[in-house]
Amino acid sequence: MKRTGLMAFFAAFLVSCQPQVPAVSHSTASTDEAVLKDTTGWKVDTLSAGMKRYNYSGYYQPYTSAQVVNVLEVDMASGQYELVIGNVFQEDSLSAVAEATANALAGINGTYYELVENGQSSSFLKADHEIKTAATIPKGHQLYWKHEGAFYYDAGTMQMGIAYGDNATYTQMPYANVISGSPMLIYNYEPVGESFVKPQEKPLEELPYEDPNRHQGVRHSRTGIATVGKNRVLLITVDGRQAEHAVGMSARELTQFVRKYFNPGFALNLDGGGSTTLWLKEEGVVNYPTDNKRFDHYGQRRLRNYVLLTSKVDRCSPSSFSQ
Repeated sequence: MKRTGLMAFFAAFLVSCQPQVPAVSHSTASTDEAVLKDTTGWKVDTLSAGMKRYNYSGYYQPYTSAQVVNVLEVDMASGQYELVIGNVFQEDSLSAVAEATANALAGINGTYYELVENGQSSSFLKADHEIKTAATIPKGHQLYWKHEGAFYYDAGTMQMGIAYGDNATYTQMPYANVISGSPMLIYNYEPVGESFVKPQEKPLEELPYEDPNRHQGVRHSRTGIATVGKNRVLLITVDGRQAEHAVGMSARELTQFVRKYFNPGFALNLDGGGSTTLWLKEEGVVNYPTDNKRFDHYGQRRLRNYVLLTSKVDRCSPSSFSQ
């Protein structure tokens, strides 16, 4: 190749490798939002190409209560993002984990992580092809309900989804990442989370705290994950435990709310309460974690596991220039 040809080739290559910075818009919701079905009361921020943040803050008449809801929509088909699921030993805050993770853009807390007698666990977690925690508690245990479903994700095969299962099912899944949760909120567009809590003869507050009917029947902060079509994932937080600002939702209410506004094919509840946290790069924690019992952004709980959104490594990074 002639020298001029070589120079033209490398010039073109370098131009193609310049970072493409998408426009960022901060606006109220408009009628062209495809994923958000009813824009009333919502603020929408386009954070980057293929990633939007939806925020609802105010009095929600159907539940006669104040609500603060954040939903991060990510188009995984854009080719710009990956999900990282992992655990933290010793426990640490979501923001500390995110800030220590290369290319982290956003994150939510993960799932339940109780270790009970004999080292048994209530949840299943597989990260980067390695099972970190198996759901080993037996049927009939008061915490067995906590791994009713699981979110799976594999960057290599570009597959993700939500399925019912148990420890044996999750162990056999071929995907690189599997994180369990409960209850299932929406399954194949059916609002199954509406009927998770069964009618009780006495008030829910009188049941043991870990009883699934009380745990999911009263209002708390909530964290969830949902899929829209084959390629879009929703990371969801609902703030709670603040009567004047954010009351929170029951599993039934969360099911109805998510279905009304986003109508995902599948949705799964993760750990909530004091664990509920949403972190965004350059903004930090944007919801209102409650472990400090204040309505601010500083009440994070130390977590055992997480779901992070990261940017893919640039194909034009220095490591790409090999001999």
